[in-house]
Amino acid sequence: MTEHHHDDQYEQGVMLDVGPGAGALVIYTAEELHGEEIEISPIGNDAQRVHTEVLRRRIASGRVWAAVFGSLAEGDYRLWHKGLTAPREVRIVSEQVTEVDWR
Repeated sequence: MTEHHHDDQYEQGVMLDVGPGAGALVIYTAEELHGEEIEISPIGNDAQRVHTEVLRRRIASGRVWAAVFGSLAEGDYRLWHKGLTAPREVRIVSEQVTEVDWR
């Protein structure tokens, strides 16, 4: 039996948990990164990586492909992806959503 899925079933919402001491990160990507993982680690502790997947997400103006880290402690981080020649740095600010555009 063949299963058929509609792409709309895979659009993912996400809950952001920001507040004192915590922020969130949204990384917008090209469609080509759909399904790939992006990792993040605190600067100074590259081995402490967590990852999230790039998924298609619905927003008010249409659809985007994005990786979302819903809650991160305030601080400086490195972003890792196999397509990068070196990790990129990003600062997470308490009570804010940081947006990075890789499109």
